[in-house]
Amino acid sequence: MPNFYVGIDVSKFKHTCCIISDQGEVIQKSFDFSNSKEGFTSLLNALKLIAEPHRFQIVMEATGHYHEALFRYLLANEFQAQIKNPVVISRFKDSEFVDKAKTDKLDALLIANYALRHSFTPSLLKSYNILRIQKLARAKYYLYQDRMRVINHLHRYLDESFPEFVKFFKERDDKVKRYQGRNFFDSPTILWLLLNFPSAKKFANARIETSEKLRRMSKGSFSLVKFNKLREVAKNSIGVSFLETEIIIVQLVKDLISVDENNEELDRCLEPLIDEFAPQLLTIPGIGYRLAGLFISEIGDATQFSTPDKLIKFAGLDVRVYQSGTVEKRGGIRKRGSPLLRYALFQAAEKARIHCPELAEYYSKKKNEGKHWICALTHTARKILRTVWALLTTGQSYNPNSIH
Repeated sequence: MPNFYVGIDVSKFKHTCCIISDQGEVIQKSFDFSNSKEGFTSLLNALKLIAEPHRFQIVMEATGHYHEALFRYLLANEFQAQIKNPVVISRFKDSEFVDKAKTDKLDALLIANYALRHSFTPSLLKSYNILRIQKLARAKYYLYQDRMRVINHLHRYLDESFPEFVKFFKERDDKVKRYQGRNFFDSPTILWLLLNFPSAKKFANARIETSEKLRRMSKGSFSLVKFNKLREVAKNSIGVSFLETEIIIVQLVKDLISVDENNEELDRCLEPLIDEFAPQLLTIPGIGYRLAGLFISEIGDATQFSTPDKLIKFAGLDVRVYQSGTVEKRGGIRKRGSPLLRYALFQAAEKARIHCPELAEYYSKKKNEGKHWICALTHTARKILRTVWALLTTGQSYNPNSIH
């Protein structure tokens, strides 16, 4: 019984479909259908006029999120489809066709030919819980990026209006971790200060009553002595006060507060899902809800990877190897797959060096072997990924003796 091979070129407002037989004969020339319920129905009608759903092998490119609605629709109507990386399709085109012409109709025919010449492995629909975690984890990641941009802008404008401000707190509060590095702006007291005194000139004129409010807000850490010293610093500041700069600083602080509130709301949604779906990830020292969410979001169902090495390749942490005759070279990591997964793994590796003795020892071992710190961190990230795979596939909690 002959099979039919379908190539679908995906775009935002419309998709293009081409159908060929197992002999490579074009059964249905490339045609467009809209990215809508009516368009999807017209595609199904065209397919059902040719054969039953089980006789089709449908391949489409992963194009942002635009393929997802069509993929779900096809599965709901008993068709199977395979989502392919656009890079794979592009390399197939380079290897099989000399003509460099590119149109949606030619691309649909190209994808159909790929479906004909390669083995077909239907893509699986992600579970409802994984999709929920994915949306929340990615939203938190982008909020985190927004927060870092706001903080960078705040530093830039503070260097203009009150350049001694950050230095004052860092020098006087070295033992208080929240005042170091990027966590400086986590303090509600700091944010309140910037909202009400966005320049050295403004704080130099602060009334003594303000010190009592700061003392209560900071639970005693911002004393009258500290208040007077900061006011003295403000009076002698080299900062230049512009109304525009003060307005921008106030707006940036409001943006930062808004981002933090949005992040807390996402946490309230994400944390119960992690506790229900994969609480074992939280048993890895240094892994919190944010990183656990990104692991689940980008890995999906870990059981689809039969070995951790396949997951490492999926994450793009495998090493490039070039071998020809007696020559063999090893380069950097391939960086395929989700950049968010690699980001989460390197973040986890950094935290594990502090909070997990076993992984810290492993990192030090690689450093002592003469490896660059980035290379040692990459090895640690791979080890964490193997651990994550083991926990997700077995459901067991973290055990230092089970690290591979």
